[in-house]
Amino acid sequence: MNTNWNKNKSNFTGRALSWDQKDDIQKLLTMLQNDAVDTLNSVLEYSFIMDFMSDQTSYINKAPCFWSEVIKSLRFTLIMKTARLFDESKDAIGFHKVFNILEQSNYREVLINELNKAKAQYDTYHVYINEIRTIRDTLYAHNDKKEYQFWKKTNEVDLEFEGEFWKKLEEIIIWARDTLLSLRTLTGDSYPVNVEISNDICNLLANEN
Repeated sequence: MNTNWNKNKSNFTGRALSWDQKDDIQKLLTMLQNDAVDTLNSVLEYSFIMDFMSDQTSYINKAPCFWSEVIKSLRFTLIMKTARLFDESKDAIGFHKVFNILEQSNYREVLINELNKAKAQYDTYHVYINEIRTIRDTLYAHNDKKEYQFWKKTNEVDLEFEGEFWKKLEEIIIWARDTLLSLRTLTGDSYPVNVEISNDICNLLANEN
């Protein structure tokens, strides 16, 4: 799995505004962008841990129950954060709501081309976003009666978190971050260089013989 996020970054130049200098639209984009970066850091942390577990089997086997809980916790975090970022419910602030707000804002003319491109790409992800939302609603946020009585289900396919599902999750979060940063820049609010979390898991082995 590729963890070299730097080559996936969009690099913008411009003026980074302080919070008090931002208008409501700029503040909204900043908050959602922070959510996207936070989610991306969780994706990166998950990738680091999976690589570590693959390379350090003997170390992992010293506490398999602990590492199992770590993985389950990170999967829960990723699903919940991603679902929140793309929430389309009435009172939620997610991509869908922000697109509508921007189309009705004073920035409409300067953003229209980027907005149209972003909306078109969002539509290509919509089936996947619905899948994320379903997983959140039926497995993580609620005890859905069909999921809770799994023994009554037939022809069920387990979630392949490490397969195509994971690759698409990685892709969509990178897209979300870059899209929000592009929109921020077009409103006149650039941003400092985004530095992702570093891989410090190997430090666990520092004192190992």
